[in-house]
Amino acid sequence: MNGLTVDKHLPATPERVWRALTDPAELAAWFWPPRFETTAELDAREGGTLRIASAPAGMGVTGTITAIDPEHGLATTWRWDGDDDETRVTIALTAEEDGTRITVRHEGFADGEAAADHVRGWNDCLDRLPGVL
Repeated sequence: MNGLTVDKHLPATPERVWRALTDPAELAAWFWPPRFETTAELDAREGGTLRIASAPAGMGVTGTITAIDPEHGLATTWRWDGDDDETRVTIALTAEEDGTRITVRHEGFADGEAAADHVRGWNDCLDRLPGVL
């Protein structure tokens, strides 16, 4: 199975980044571009559900939170609408002297091409995150 890791320094505390990851309104504000009119639902507890969707783009992703450690990270299953394959996403937050390092590990792709597509997607998402921090 193929996987990817994307990491980025963010100029905010882990507490602030955590809120941007787990507050549905904040998550929707940065996850996809504004033209997607993104909606998000998140029950931030182990066994809780995650749903990020865009009616204009005709896409969405659903997952189940499999691990959660407030202000340090979470893990979730990840299934795109209409796709039978389920992958796994782990997001870790590490305090740094001048902010937070966010590390996204996405595993379980059937091939390297799918993993490469998701590298671009995660980079795009994380590039928008500082705008809400």
